Amino acid sequence: MRDYILPIPELKKIEPILTEYFGYKRAMFENELSATYYHEYPNGISEDICKNYMTDYSFLNTIAVDNGVFDYKRYAPKSTSISKAFNPSSFIMDSEHNILITLPSNNMLERLIDLLQKHGETDNDSVIGISLLVVAAIYEKYKNGELYTEVTISENTLPYLEQVRPEMLELYELLNTKRYSPSKKKELRVFSPITIDNGVKKITLDNSCYWLTDLLDNYLHIYLGVNSLEEAQQELKEVYSQKKGRKANNAAHNLIMYGTFHLLQRYSSIKTKSEQIRMTLGYMELLFEAGSFNNDENYTNAAIAYLVKQGYKPQWKTKQTEDYNFSPNNQSTEHLW
Repeated sequence: MRDYILPIPELKKIEPILTEYFGYKRAMFENELSATYYHEYPNGISEDICKNYMTDYSFLNTIAVDNGVFDYKRYAPKSTSISKAFNPSSFIMDSEHNILITLPSNNMLERLIDLLQKHGETDNDSVIGISLLVVAAIYEKYKNGELYTEVTISENTLPYLEQVRPEMLELYELLNTKRYSPSKKKELRVFSPITIDNGVKKITLDNSCYWLTDLLDNYLHIYLGVNSLEEAQQELKEVYSQKKGRKANNAAHNLIMYGTFHLLQRYSSIKTKSEQIRMTLGYMELLFEAGSFNNDENYTNAAIAYLVKQGYKPQWKTKQTEDYNFSPNNQSTEHLW
């Protein structure tokens, strides 16, 4: 049986744990929570109760950085009011009902129980076991391209990631490539003049006082958001130079490896780090195809240490966007360029 009945109070209890170690967001189970609400309350609930579970909705979501004339806020139409609507998921999370989550395989529950018993995990197996079941359900959604968070995918998202962003990177590379002057022994800016050809007409601009290139620099700061020429060139090479399919260093593998190990460190009765790593690898073997990740203990230990050193924060991306980067300076999901 691939479906697992999860009591909502148990989910609510472990939400902080899932958020800290596995990048959990309640929106990941929006459909399941809504299904429970409409099943349990086919005629709805009273208006008095509804008032306690209203959520703000606006046409324009999180803003871009207000920095320069290209900032979309200067031009986007402003909503005169913020609409509110009843949020059934928020309401149902305060209930004693259940949701139905889908696990990766028919025997996932039994295999997980065997793994816990193999490593002598008994003290906190309710927290650890339920947390790992929920993570398995999250990963199943991810595999099927059905995992969503508060970050929505607009109609502009994939064109931005696949077409617009690489052009922005190339433009950034052009703007930040300088020539070296032997006489002055320093690098010089090279943007004067600039020729623009639209296939019908061609003009040459002097770019006086660097008016155009400075504006483009400002624009790219907001909507591209790279910090150096080397960073832009690395992204062009690693993400866009060749279509090699998904990256070998799978982001979901790293997230589950990192989260499982730290979950065990914090809540498990297992004392030694090596045993915690072995159980982490055992759990990964339940989820991932054989050979799809490195199951060497020393490698795993080093990989976790590297993620910690880098200040890693678990964060899921939808499967359609996981191999790409967004601008850290623009949190909007609608105004991407």
